[in-house]
This record gives sequence, structure tokens and C-alpha cells, in this order.
Amino acid sequence: MAAVLAGTGQPAPNSKAKEAPPRTKWTALLHEIRSAREPRVILSSEFFADARPDAIRRVVDELDPARVQIAVTLRPLAKIIPSQWQQYVQGGLRTDMERWLEGIFSAHPEKTTPSFWFRHRHDHLIERWADIVGAENITAVVVDDRDHDGVLRTFERLLGLTDGLLVADRDLSNRSMTLPEIEVVRAFNEQYSKTQLGRAVHAKAMRFGAALNMKRRTPEPEEQKITAPQWAMDRTRAVAEEMIANIRASGVHVIGDLSLLTVTSTGWDPDHRPSVQITPEIAGRATMGVLESLLPEGASRDGKAPSSVDALLDAIPVRELAQALVRRATTKAGTVLHREETE
Repeated sequence: MAAVLAGTGQPAPNSKAKEAPPRTKWTALLHEIRSAREPRVILSSEFFADARPDAIRRVVDELDPARVQIAVTLRPLAKIIPSQWQQYVQGGLRTDMERWLEGIFSAHPEKTTPSFWFRHRHDHLIERWADIVGAENITAVVVDDRDHDGVLRTFERLLGLTDGLLVADRDLSNRSMTLPEIEVVRAFNEQYSKTQLGRAVHAKAMRFGAALNMKRRTPEPEEQKITAPQWAMDRTRAVAEEMIANIRASGVHVIGDLSLLTVTSTGWDPDHRPSVQITPEIAGRATMGVLESLLPEGASRDGKAPSSVDALLDAIPVRELAQALVRRATTKAGTVLHREETE
């Protein structure tokens, strides 16, 4: 991730500095690719979808335009929307699902989450890369969720690998969150927004703490999933149909059935919004996740508790900790002076 962010000039998620990682990360990866003995190398990262045209041109030039082939995996927009909303919430978003949808489908979606359509308007995404590498060097792979291993078989064929070589990683921590779980996160965000602790602490406590620990559980079959209102599903289908027409006209290679991108689920009526029922187990998992995020490396699973407050202080960025110490010292000095003057 750091290498691709460095190569495309993007700041790391939750980075306070708003600067891309050191370019040496990217040059090291380039060296590894160029020195590979294998005839083919696959470089995969979702952050390529956020690359601007100048960054795309630079990346392709540095990778070697004569060898570069681009593969874009496409999923139904109706399935991406709830997944992307929960990712934004895990990153600190406080807006509920319906208000967020109203924002991205408004006349000015950039005021809500500007990255959403830049990444998920797939016809425009393909066009940005085709302008640099040519449509003949791009393959759009339509993912069929009914065939769980289909995308692996497709990339085996693209790479000339033995059929069945790639095996899916059944990792529960990568599953989508349920509605009660994500509402716990959103409630946390509301309270966290009243503090000055910064994004790094939020990411540590929530994305890599509470949220990660909740996703390790197996949800009950009846637990509410994240769904969208029907009006949003209707708008989603219309956008998907427009994207399909543009992709077909682009001249890129397509593997799979583009019509799958129009698949939508039945949305809920705004007069009957889903109710949220947060169980004690979910609340307990979230709390334990925050606690584990504060423990020393390796102590969260073996029962060892931190021997001092050092582990708790590790969660706070050095600059913010220093500022807090200065404030405390100033306040303490003021109190002592006042006492001496009084005495």
C-alpha cells in the first residue's frame, strides 16, 4: 500500500501529515519488479483507482509501457454502495446511510465524499487509464458473486498459471459489517468528534481496534445487514446502465457479463426504516477491541497486561502528547506561583 501511494503521490489513509509516503517505497518495489525472474508480475492495489492522469502516466512509464496491461475488476454498484459507506464510517464519517446517499446522488456529490464517484464511476476510471495505455491494453473483469472463486480462475488464465493454483483466503476480518456493528462505530464517531485526539488515534482505536474485533465474530443469521432505500437502488441501476454503455463503447476487453453490474437488491421504504438492535455481545466486542488496541504488541491475545501506562501513551501521537505535557506544565507552574504569591 505504501509503495503504491508513494508512486501515485497520494497521502496514506489516516495520515495527519497529508503527504505521500517516501518515494523510496515505490522505487524499492520497482527494483523488485524489474529484477523478477518470472515472465509476468501482477501488481494489485485499490489505490490505483484514485490515481490522477499525471500519476497514471508516471506509473506506467516507470513500470515500462511496453509490458503494462491493466485489469479492472468491476462489481455491481448496488453492492459497492453499502460497503463503501461503512468504510467511510470506519474512517470517521458520522453521516447516516440515507443522508450520505442523498449527498452522493445530489447535484454536488463532491461535497459529501469526493472520492466515491472518482473511484466508482467505473466508465470514467477505465477512460482515465485507457487514455494513457490504450483501450487494447485494458481488461475489465466483471465479478460474479455467485461464483466465489471465479475471479481467481480468471486471473490464473490472464497470468498463465495452473488452474486451481490460487486459493481464496477465508478471512472473517474482511467481511462486511452488519447494521448494528456499523452503528456502534458511527455512535463512537459522534463522541470522538468532540475530542482533539486526531485521526491516527481514531484509526488505532476504531478501524484496527473495535471494528476489527467486531468483524471477528460470526453474525447471527437474523442480524440486520446494511441496506439502502429503494429510491437509491433505482438511481444506482440508472447509473450502472450508463456505465455499461460507455464501457462497451470504449473498446476494452471484457471478461464476464456486464449486465451483472445492474443487479440491485430490494430497498426499504423511507416510511419503514430498518430498526437497529445492538446486542450486549456487539457492544462488548467493540469495547474489547478498543482495549486491545491500547495493549503492547503481542499482548492482546495472550492475556498479558501492560506493566505501565507506556502502552496507553503509545496510542497518542508524539506531537499531541508533547503539547499536552506543555499545557500541564504551564498550568502546574501557574498554580505554584499563585500559591507562593498567596503565602
